[in-house]
Amino acid sequence: MSFRAVLRLVISAFLVYFLMLAGCKDSNSSNEEDQDIYPDSMLSYSRHIRPIFLQDCAMPGGCHHSSVRQGGLDLETDPPDFQGVHGPVIQPFSSTQSRLFQLLFTDEPGISRRMPPPDFSTYLSDPKIRAIGTWIDEGANPSN
Repeated sequence: MSFRAVLRLVISAFLVYFLMLAGCKDSNSSNEEDQDIYPDSMLSYSRHIRPIFLQDCAMPGGCHHSSVRQGGLDLETDPPDFQGVHGPVIQPFSSTQSRLFQLLFTDEPGISRRMPPPDFSTYLSDPKIRAIGTWIDEGANPSN
């Protein structure tokens, strides 16, 4: 085999490798996006909401893990009691009156800061925030 033929073969192999790698990244990205798809109604605490809490709020070392309980809130227990140091953080049937929901989407006057704090993690995705809000507006039933 000539040097040129070997060079073409090596370049072709690298091209195939990088194209496959790019394809894997694209498929992983779409899988991550697919994980953020929630129904518009009838959200289940165990199937939709608890996984968000466990993955984004109560993971080991997280702010609302049972060993940390930031603000008095433990989101690891099943079901959580949704009691923070200042009282209930969820007002069933009203996401706009629920401190937990308010902290997820904005820096409100009188409310400490948006959760999770940016130095700890990235903010929750919009689909996750909408899912939590919908679940609260539907009554925030932690037993379904």
